[in-house]
Amino acid sequence: MSRARPAGELGLAAVAALAGALTACGPAAPEPHVRLAAWTPTGAGVATDAAVALEFSGPLDEAEARSGRRVALARGSDARALSSAIGSEAGLGPDAPVIACDVALDAGGRRLTLRPLAPLTPGAIHAVLVGPLADAGGRPVLDPEGRRRVFLTTFETARAPPGPPPRPVLTEALADATAPEAGGEYVEVWNLGPGPLELEGWRLAKRTASGFATCIATRAEGGPVGPGGVALLTGGAWDGRYDVPAGVARYACGATSLAGGLANDRAPELRLLDPSGVIQATLGEGGAAPRCPGAVERIDPEGPDAPENWACAEGTGTPGACNDATPAALCP
Repeated sequence: MSRARPAGELGLAAVAALAGALTACGPAAPEPHVRLAAWTPTGAGVATDAAVALEFSGPLDEAEARSGRRVALARGSDARALSSAIGSEAGLGPDAPVIACDVALDAGGRRLTLRPLAPLTPGAIHAVLVGPLADAGGRPVLDPEGRRRVFLTTFETARAPPGPPPRPVLTEALADATAPEAGGEYVEVWNLGPGPLELEGWRLAKRTASGFATCIATRAEGGPVGPGGVALLTGGAWDGRYDVPAGVARYACGATSLAGGLANDRAPELRLLDPSGVIQATLGEGGAAPRCPGAVERIDPEGPDAPENWACAEGTGTPGACNDATPAALCP
């Protein structure tokens, strides 16, 4: 268990700068007050299944500590956006880009534990943020230096061991689903590489009138995707209306609708980016895919993202399943 030390000492320069800014303001409060006393994990090489443990000098208000409004585990790249919200009067909302965790309060209300529901992204900076909590008596809980302000610290997960790489391919998409659209939009991803594909932390980008807008994928059902396997990217409001084969992994990308909703008035143009921001797969790049009344599908999954390799599927397509054009090697 690490003892109290300045927050944000590790990792991304922007996160470190934010941590410094957060520790530069806020009025001191007289004792006695409950403080954040210690926390784990810290440093680099943290296991991807690690839990976050926060130790306090006294018991917390249980309802507030467990509400999810004041304490969060998030990707380092989202720390700046979250810091203002977590310190506001309302706290974090249900759509905040946090990592889903099981929250436990024990040790007489002095230890708050956040256990991620899925493994963390390997080799990535993660941020722990603690907003204005209250103790069991309703008084404000202070940071390690005795101030009323947002606390931020970071750690870095261990990199995945080297192995055969995955090769994701965007093979099918449905933008114009029947109402409610958020429950039926999907993008299909096949893994044509020899290694497993873990889409947690990957981003789906859609072209808009002003550029590209992205969402971050979080594991919803199954995963990772084995060689030759398939996954669906959906919105958080996915309602399971299609006959998807058993064993197909699903990742939510967007709290409600997929990437904020795929446009119905134009052909889709999508990019799949890995956690480092590198484009790993595309669908309809540069206008290659047609605008379809239903789903659009790649004719040959091994083929290029080119006009001759895209076609309009029948109706809502075949999410997670083979179609007539899928090579027998992939669907024996």
